[in-house]
Amino acid sequence: MESATLDKQDLEILAHLSKDGRKSFTDIAEEMGMAVNTIRNRYNRMVQEKVLHIIGWTDPTQTGYHAYARVDIQVKPADKLKSVCKKLLEIEEVSFLAITSGRYDLEMNLMCRSNSELLDILHQKIHSLEGVYDTDTTVYFEVLKWAFHDVSNTFGDRIRGLD
Repeated sequence: MESATLDKQDLEILAHLSKDGRKSFTDIAEEMGMAVNTIRNRYNRMVQEKVLHIIGWTDPTQTGYHAYARVDIQVKPADKLKSVCKKLLEIEEVSFLAITSGRYDLEMNLMCRSNSELLDILHQKIHSLEGVYDTDTTVYFEVLKWAFHDVSNTFGDRIRGLD
């Protein structure tokens, strides 16, 4: 997969939006000394190119989701991997799913309202899938940090290098 080509201004716009996703194009344009239409056009291009995804992040614990777990899944036979992924993506409580290397083929995060709901989903919707051979579940008792991706730090060298 090829990375999008981003210049210094794109990265600076991303840095502004990473800090405040509701910041207006007008405010960004004023701080960057650019035209509002330029900011809007760059924003729209980055959304279209899937560089920028607009989401409203909700704290799950504040909205009734108190059981959060990571589930590592081993799939056998290997040709069942795609069908298992497809079924897992249909489960509403799956908040993250990735194909991984190592002992397990998949890593998945589940957000549930309670431990009993978590247990039901594990037994009824995951362990019962054809191809799910083994799982290892880690329940998160307390999440201490939900990360936010600060592109100004990540791309700092690239931004400085474009001066």
